[in-house]
Amino acid sequence: MEVQIVSKALHEAETEMLVLTLFEDTLDKLGYLSELDQTLFGKLSRMIESKEIQAKYREFTVLHLDSPGPKRLLIMGLGKEKDFSIDRIRSIAANSARYARRIRISEMAIHDFSEYAVLPQDCSTALIEGVLMGMYRFDKYKSQKKNPEKKLQKIKIIASKTAQIEALRLGAEKGQNLAESTNFARDLVNEPANYLTPVRFAEYAQEVAKNEGLEIQILGPEEIEREGMGAFLAVARGSEQPPRMVVIRYHGNHGGKTLGIVGKGVTFDSGGYDIKPSSGMLRMYGDMAGAAATLGAVRSIAHQKLAVNLVAVMPLAENLISGKAYKPSDILTSMSGKTIEMLNTDAEGRLLLADALTYIQKYHQPDVLIDIATLTGAAVVALGRTVSVALSNDDELYAQFFKAGEYTGERIWRLPLYEEYRSQLISDVADIESVGGSSGGTITAAMFLKEFIEPNQAWLHLDIAGTAMMEEEIARYVKTPYIPKEGGTGTGVRLLYTFAEYFANKV
Repeated sequence: MEVQIVSKALHEAETEMLVLTLFEDTLDKLGYLSELDQTLFGKLSRMIESKEIQAKYREFTVLHLDSPGPKRLLIMGLGKEKDFSIDRIRSIAANSARYARRIRISEMAIHDFSEYAVLPQDCSTALIEGVLMGMYRFDKYKSQKKNPEKKLQKIKIIASKTAQIEALRLGAEKGQNLAESTNFARDLVNEPANYLTPVRFAEYAQEVAKNEGLEIQILGPEEIEREGMGAFLAVARGSEQPPRMVVIRYHGNHGGKTLGIVGKGVTFDSGGYDIKPSSGMLRMYGDMAGAAATLGAVRSIAHQKLAVNLVAVMPLAENLISGKAYKPSDILTSMSGKTIEMLNTDAEGRLLLADALTYIQKYHQPDVLIDIATLTGAAVVALGRTVSVALSNDDELYAQFFKAGEYTGERIWRLPLYEEYRSQLISDVADIESVGGSSGGTITAAMFLKEFIEPNQAWLHLDIAGTAMMEEEIARYVKTPYIPKEGGTGTGVRLLYTFAEYFANKV
């Protein structure tokens, strides 16, 4: 996708389609559109007076022009001014790009929102994110692609002031990086399990490391066993596909503090001997969305050259059934030395995370530690498909993550980690039970992980079980234009990147 920043009057912008926006409650003040309206002999004003343009959120009006400059105007409604946010820019851009694709035009332009309460760099970042994420399709395995002959190839952002061109350019570059990294994570999540095995995922990680000049270490079954990761290996044992643990390091601030990220990578989850029903197993190739988000975030952080030190760990395995598979009531010994009474083999993700969390703290001592996982169905029950669950032992850390979620549109909400929940994990035969019963499932899963967090380690757990994938019947009410109607969403990539920006600025 080619992105250009041009400084021209709106009526002089040479483009197949120019996207403009209006608030529904300030239609009497055309503002930045006044000069354009004059060149159109008051046509916009008349359309507003006749109610043809009402500017309700996501409402749009198309106006074809014969004069030089834009061939058509797409007037997009922003709704009420008080509801304006950076995420509305993202959504408007996505809707506009989808409309452009539908009418098969190859290039469009959009104004720079300079009259609104948004910084130029933030604006262009959100615009390009919206366009590229909104046009995403996973059609790798389709022999006939949709509209292959005419695709949106160029985006122009019309700068109202020459002084803003550089900020718009920098923001657009960042937006392209974040959107491409998000779409990269979506591709990983959408790959079927017969293609994306733990070994193949590790190969993708090697490509990212090579392209971005990163240090990478890949542990196979022997190295994992040598580290004493009995919980991780128990999950992997049932599959013929060997496990992998990917460790990637990025040094952007030598001598500075380190951010650690651990992403769950179960490339297919049958549930093991506590097997899932067929309907619940259908999309379990996406149970590695935490690892995909982690790798996408690493890609974006390194590509943007953030001034932060980062270590990311991705434990990768399949959870299947065989004569070698672990069983309910097995007692496992984790890398930390703690023993785990396995009550349900479908609670496998926390076993991978337990050993990976121990590993990253032992060998890399991160100052802040994040884990991200499609961990519990209870997270979907609690917060649905639009908000991810967060649990943390550090209020300031959560506050920064919440801020990042509001900015990116990848919103989070906190559940408590009260010590009383620990009583649900008491085992008569081991140090801890793997699950805490049917009540508070997302919280007790986090309490289980907390057992493997060192006492003074700042830590936050993200459960993206509800937000990592979208299904068409759910998309009807979620209605976020830059989120695919079906398949992987890439949730976590931009959230982790934005938090890393805050972390870099803080340290």
